[in-house]
Amino acid sequence: MLNLPQIPNLHVNKPASDIHIKEAESQLNMVLPHAYKELLKQTNGCSVGGDVLLYGTEDMVERNATWEIQQYASGYAAIGDDGGGRVLLMRQAEEEKKVWIVDAGVMDPQHAGLMTENFLKWVSEGCNIEA
Repeated sequence: MLNLPQIPNLHVNKPASDIHIKEAESQLNMVLPHAYKELLKQTNGCSVGGDVLLYGTEDMVERNATWEIQQYASGYAAIGDDGGGRVLLMRQAEEEKKVWIVDAGVMDPQHAGLMTENFLKWVSEGCNIEA
């Protein structure tokens, strides 16, 4: 469980219901990682200091369609961005915890860098993104 109030400059939304999460998975035709669903159950999307945006269910559906994730990063889900043209990706695996970052203009997981080995720990520590 995340301790969201401890994160400085965090802006949260109301939690997502299981129904909202299942609808998003259905529209995306994918299973979201359990770690990401844990975040959605506490906040249906959030931003940290204007630097990191983690998508809620509606934004996730829209962003994955816009960036054509299924075509260019098959097997991944776009879960957020850094507001500067880089996209956060997670593999579509229930037990996945790693987060990758890739330039939106490339959107190829082969060009992605590892952001964190543990998504929930990274969020708990404030979603720091190093340039």
